[in-house]
Amino acid sequence: MIKMLSPIALCLLFSTTTMAEDFTVTQVGLSYDPPSITVSPGDTITWVRTGGTHDAVHGNPCFEADDQGLFPGFPLFDIPLTGASPSGSWTVPDAAPGRIPYFCSVGTHCEQGMTGEIIVVPRAGSRTVVVEQNGLDFDPLVIEVSPGDTVVWNQNNGGHSVHTASDLASCTQDNLFIALPLDFDYTQVVWEVPETMPETLDYFCIYHCELGHVGTINRIELCAPADLNCDGSVNGADLAALLANWGCSGGSTVCNGDINDDGIVNGADVASLLAAWTS
Repeated sequence: MIKMLSPIALCLLFSTTTMAEDFTVTQVGLSYDPPSITVSPGDTITWVRTGGTHDAVHGNPCFEADDQGLFPGFPLFDIPLTGASPSGSWTVPDAAPGRIPYFCSVGTHCEQGMTGEIIVVPRAGSRTVVVEQNGLDFDPLVIEVSPGDTVVWNQNNGGHSVHTASDLASCTQDNLFIALPLDFDYTQVVWEVPETMPETLDYFCIYHCELGHVGTINRIELCAPADLNCDGSVNGADLAALLANWGCSGGSTVCNGDINDDGIVNGADVASLLAAWTS
């Protein structure tokens, strides 16, 4: 039986989703132009040199990111901008800090103000699920998502992280999905759920896992309301499913075919299905 979504969830899910975009940051003297850009996971940023020797290195201004072995892939990027390498690109991964500072590590360029930042936000049109870090808890403890949704973790106090687990019992990270800090420098983690996400994905704070600072992400498949068999198309099979439930009416029963959610499967639902017909 297909569970129908609330109107708000449907609005979020079926809004027109913006495709990945390309952004350009130009080195101008001892500055980046623009100094701050707002992107989403999947977008690509290209830094372009106009002269001199420079680079763009992820990290707090004037200090290269120190992963301490806890965050594979840190620093996120180190882009040379030289005569031999006048441009370089980086694609924002599925999981990224909400704020990514960077700087030029050449000479005293950083001290002279050659810094920039990248703000990562959910992609327009995606369904967003928010998890709050409160003490040694993730709230809510369990969330449900589908590929294309965005999960945002907010740090509220202390130093923490989001690490997806290969074995939660032993607090072992999987090095596949998320391994990011959630602390005073990186106060938000933004993750666009990929198609490769399994049915269940556990995660933990690498500093407090043994103290129970863990969470769970469950994968669910959401469908358009007229796609009654959830196969990605609205066609004769869905019409047959609707007719098989003709006359089904509300109460405690979920009526597969009540597309307009008025409590009964009738001609109004047929009209809605035909309006959404795809093949």
